[in-house]
Amino acid sequence: MTELRHGTDTRTAELTRRLVDFIQDNLVQDGDDIKVDETTPLLVSGLLDSLRTARLLNFLRRDVGVPVPAAKLDPENFRDVVTIVAMVRELETV
Repeated sequence: MTELRHGTDTRTAELTRRLVDFIQDNLVQDGDDIKVDETTPLLVSGLLDSLRTARLLNFLRRDVGVPVPAAKLDPENFRDVVTIVAMVRELETV
């Protein structure tokens, strides 16, 4: 059980890092003084609009290997990297 949990924690940490890096490198516009971390409010800060959300969804599908179904396209699932990772981890177990 400990090994499984450790693997899960490692996967969560990896996903968190990959998402933070993707958002910082691809969704923060030049000139914006935003340093993204796992709790940066993505919607409130304006980092996620319809185009950027589409880019994020494409990254999740193509690079992470987890397509996000329409039923999960709720703003609550995209508040910050922590909530996105939780949603992805849930979708991975389905």
